[in-house]
Amino acid sequence: MKKADLHTHTKLCNHASGEPEEYLRKAIESGFDYFGVADHSPWPENYDSLYRMNAQQFPEYCSIIRKLKELASGTGTEVLFGIETDFVFQRDTESFLTPEKADFDYVIGSVHYAESFAYDDPDLLDEWKKPGRAAEVWKIYLRDLLKYVEGGSFNIIAHPDLPKKFGYRPEENKAFFEMWHRIFEAAAAKNMAVEINTAGLAVPAKEIYPSPAILKIAHEHGLLITYGSDSHKPEQVGRYFDQAVELARSAGYKAFTAFRNRQPFELPFD
Repeated sequence: MKKADLHTHTKLCNHASGEPEEYLRKAIESGFDYFGVADHSPWPENYDSLYRMNAQQFPEYCSIIRKLKELASGTGTEVLFGIETDFVFQRDTESFLTPEKADFDYVIGSVHYAESFAYDDPDLLDEWKKPGRAAEVWKIYLRDLLKYVEGGSFNIIAHPDLPKKFGYRPEENKAFFEMWHRIFEAAAAKNMAVEINTAGLAVPAKEIYPSPAILKIAHEHGLLITYGSDSHKPEQVGRYFDQAVELARSAGYKAFTAFRNRQPFELPFD
């Protein structure tokens, strides 16, 4: 089975540790055929500046990728160049203002904010405890994810159902699942993939993103899937990969997908 981890980070995001070479070494030691780096985009400029590189650091990011590609030569592991872009409320059209010379292999699209609330920030947990706040966050998240998929130009939907991170799960009613059908219908029209992100197993949610029910809806719409560890430390590269495969199989999938030059290619399980 060929393996690809498409969601890892670097110190440039200001909330990751370790050197890029350490992440690559872990991928090689873990038998990954493809190692993708997809750090947080600096655009829109000055957005969430404490937790991502700034625009002036982007050339350094490109340099890191080039160096990793050189180091990986002959190892059996190919380095892929990615980036993670964010939906930013009322600034979403700025998310893709990246240099034309940035030849990404893939772009990951994320929603980390419910308007001004960074709902996955552990320092803001008290906000979740306000009456009605959890239901409001989920409503905004699904609204904005649909808007981002419809208007975005990315390849992979990152960590679907991320708002469950701290255990605040949604009411799984008819309206909730209808929104996922709308999101995945729009994503399928653009040949997007859904990420199976195993970071959820290491937080209070104790569940991969997305849930089994949501992943089955993605399969119904014929969406591709990718695997991402969402590593912010070298030792996290490739974490819980076997559990990701198990979840994918249970939803009806027979392969993961990776991207090169923005084009998908399959990595069958068998």
